[in-house]
Amino acid sequence: MAVYNNKGGVGKTTTTVNLAAILAMLGKRSLIIDFDPNQKDLTSSLGVKVSQDSLYSWLVNKTAPSPDGLINTCKFSPKPGITWQFDIIASDEKLQYVEEDKLRQMISPGRLRQALESFKSQYDYILIDSPPNWRFFSKSAIYAADVVLIPTKHNSIFSLENAATVLERFILEIQSERNDGGPIALPIFYNGESITDPAKRTAELAIDKIIERAKKNKTANPIDLTPYFYSRYTYSQKPLYFQHT
Repeated sequence: MAVYNNKGGVGKTTTTVNLAAILAMLGKRSLIIDFDPNQKDLTSSLGVKVSQDSLYSWLVNKTAPSPDGLINTCKFSPKPGITWQFDIIASDEKLQYVEEDKLRQMISPGRLRQALESFKSQYDYILIDSPPNWRFFSKSAIYAADVVLIPTKHNSIFSLENAATVLERFILEIQSERNDGGPIALPIFYNGESITDPAKRTAELAIDKIIERAKKNKTANPIDLTPYFYSRYTYSQKPLYFQHT
């Protein structure tokens, strides 16, 4: 699963960490990947040391085994006697300083997907935290994914607009390159923030305009975004807390 929105500040990293924690609580084995070497927010939020070139070496050396130190384990204890955990591939210093053109020469768009194949039998879920742009790392994350989760803030019009762009353009672009029908976009995930009823109504009007525009898009394939913005499922919001130990 790639966690992605073309807009920053929508809670991609928070979503990734809390999803991994909840899955651990449910007894699932998860691996999360910090694929944003410029920000490294996922790595730093968990107190994991940034590696020098483990992730870089893993992606560049196609025939070599996974390097030592590639995977770290994060454990957390809600109360004495109970411990849950998930694994993380930390961000990489070396990848941060390689220019975009050189990255594309050394690492193909499908390399991350290929590299993760060996881990699919070891984990129930693999989550990829992606940067907020449409460049090498985000494209590779979407290419590697079976599904894409798009965190969005309902009180930010720009967040909603960028989520639509992901659905209208970027995922379709990767589907065309892969030519296997994947990845599949999940319904948009609204990260909870307080919002007044008038602001909520404003957001709904903006969403309606986005949906109508997408249906009438003459420069690309028209798409009905209704099931992505208005899921038929509802849920009750309760606060969940994660603490790294």
